[in-house]
Amino acid sequence: MPEDKLKARLMAEAEEAINHLLAEAEDKGRLTITDIERLARKTGERVMEEVTQALVDEEGQQPASNRCPQCGEKMHYKGLKGRNVITETGDVRVDRGYYHCQTCRRGLFPPGWPTGTE
Repeated sequence: MPEDKLKARLMAEAEEAINHLLAEAEDKGRLTITDIERLARKTGERVMEEVTQALVDEEGQQPASNRCPQCGEKMHYKGLKGRNVITETGDVRVDRGYYHCQTCRRGLFPPGWPTGTE
């Protein structure tokens, strides 16, 4: 994805989180400092999760080498696979091509996420 499109996606995600924050604040009426802190923390966490997901999606679109990092043999594409990954900023969904090396009998969930022996 071109940098300007990625930036637009990230800005849209942040804007959505801010709009949600403002709507919640308006619904509450008068806010205490504790309310403000909770809303700010919740908004920050939401933005972090969305940014993480957007960057993971972007990285997943990068072409992977079709060579096994272990032995250098050509790996066979086995289709698109997905995983839920717990990150420091929350849960994200990672969808990437899955490759298998018949020589090493290893799978690879690029970029560089080995799946172990098959």
